[in-house]
Amino acid sequence: MKMTQPIRIELPTPFALGSVNAYLFIEPEPALVDCGARSEASWQALLAGLAAHGLTAADLRRVIITHAHVDHYGLAGQIAETNHAQIWVSELGRPWLVAGDQMWQRRISYYQHDFLPKSGVPPAMIEMVVAYMRETAQTADTVPANRVHTFSLTDCLEIGGLSWRVIHTPGHASHQTCFYQPETRQFLSADMLLAKAPTPVVETPPNGQKRVPALPKFLESLDLAAALEIDQVYPGHGRPFDQHRVVIAKQRARILQRQEECFDWVAQGVDTAVALIEKMYAGRPMQIQFAGLWMLIGYLDLLIADGRVIEHEMDGVLHYSVTGN
Repeated sequence: MKMTQPIRIELPTPFALGSVNAYLFIEPEPALVDCGARSEASWQALLAGLAAHGLTAADLRRVIITHAHVDHYGLAGQIAETNHAQIWVSELGRPWLVAGDQMWQRRISYYQHDFLPKSGVPPAMIEMVVAYMRETAQTADTVPANRVHTFSLTDCLEIGGLSWRVIHTPGHASHQTCFYQPETRQFLSADMLLAKAPTPVVETPPNGQKRVPALPKFLESLDLAAALEIDQVYPGHGRPFDQHRVVIAKQRARILQRQEECFDWVAQGVDTAVALIEKMYAGRPMQIQFAGLWMLIGYLDLLIADGRVIEHEMDGVLHYSVTGN
């Protein structure tokens, strides 16, 4: 079997996380997995990456999106305007591409009126977060619905002349998909498996339903990845790497360590999410604290699921205490 390796094109983003990876396959047709946030710098970097292999944006025939976060799909609309490429995304991720404005408005409203106030975040900081989210929403264009094609969570996709299994890996995003090529043992891991554990993004729950805990889902997705025979991981951020089980073991150990730190602070009477952030992410920039809030909520979700911490609401804010106290 011919070994087809994806070509990494590193694209800048306007976010603290740094650059994002797009992966180019040239044969049998030019295809791109993920495409970066919408910005002139990202667009020029993509054009330069394609040109290094004798291609232009007009040559792309398919763009396959791993998950609908702006740094992974933001340029899809611009690419669709440039050529006749098909834009592929999972059926769960499609609403973000074709109705991004409405999806963002729902998420912003949830954060502004529910999630952040219940976490104890003060109004001034809520306004800063909302402004940041609105700015983030501008780094992706809507893709015309007739240009978007969907795949199911159990499909196989032909990329680079090989068949890649779709692996649904919720946690960082509920709609995230990775792609696994079993014969060559290659894994396009998106943001599910990185050298450093990704944040479990808190998502808008369906109307009338409770928020789905994300970090427990992420740990289940790590189990899925650990069960695969993988020689090379192609992540959404950072350089490709091997020894994926070593990376997974380190991430699990780090999550357990931070979970225990969270428990110790709760045991000492630090009883709201925003107060815990001030302890566990002291002195970090707002963007890091915002991502830290997602992670912290994940630690609390794990502790609640283990029966070690209980949650109760008082004056519109969620409070946490050690079970039995």
